[in-house]
Amino acid sequence: MNHIRPPHNCNELVKDISLLLDGELDRHTENMLREEIEKCDVCNQYYKSHAAYKMNVSQKITRMSCGENFKDSLRSKIRGL
Repeated sequence: MNHIRPPHNCNELVKDISLLLDGELDRHTENMLREEIEKCDVCNQYYKSHAAYKMNVSQKITRMSCGENFKDSLRSKIRGL
């Protein structure tokens, strides 16, 4: 079977890099994309900067609970609709 690889296109890879960073790719696709990113300085820089941004944002966001009383009250109101 002959597998023809499409030419490198940075604009197309940007979409896939977002999927990669979100953990939405299967292992095979992820590995192929990582290889492609390593070959291109532009894609590699884009990947690194977006990975750093994503990590920075996730470190600044903290999850807080609204408390059981509020949850129970909200559930009751929703059931009453």
